[in-house]
Amino acid sequence: MKRFARPRKKRSPRIEIIPMVDVMFLLLVFYVLSSLAMSQNKGIAVALPAAATGQANAVPQMVVITVDSQGEVFLMQDKIEVAELGARVQQLAEKRPGGMEALQKDGVVLNADQTSQMKQTVAVMDQLRQVGVYNFSISTQEGAKP
Repeated sequence: MKRFARPRKKRSPRIEIIPMVDVMFLLLVFYVLSSLAMSQNKGIAVALPAAATGQANAVPQMVVITVDSQGEVFLMQDKIEVAELGARVQQLAEKRPGGMEALQKDGVVLNADQTSQMKQTVAVMDQLRQVGVYNFSISTQEGAKP
């Protein structure tokens, strides 16, 4: 009986592209979201004091000054002396859009370790005021009650 059967056409295999594109977009979204979650504030890791009115809003474009538990001062990631902080902040402001006026308007973020001495933090604030920066935020942990 097979003598009279019609010869079947050989089907060529097809690669389904739409599910592959879906998987690629899913991987892309996972990569982008995971890389955003891994980005950190441009400061040095310190134990921040707690405040009930603290908010979790890190602004990545802000200038970050850190005073660690040993009293060392960091501008962004660079260790500096307190005496040269004003000049370095002015140099940094010149490289940013808007210059010193934008930095004075936006302010700086001050991360002071809870065990650091107050005199270092006050010296940093004094250096900032000498170059005309009066607008600064002091970082705290969110949600703790005094």
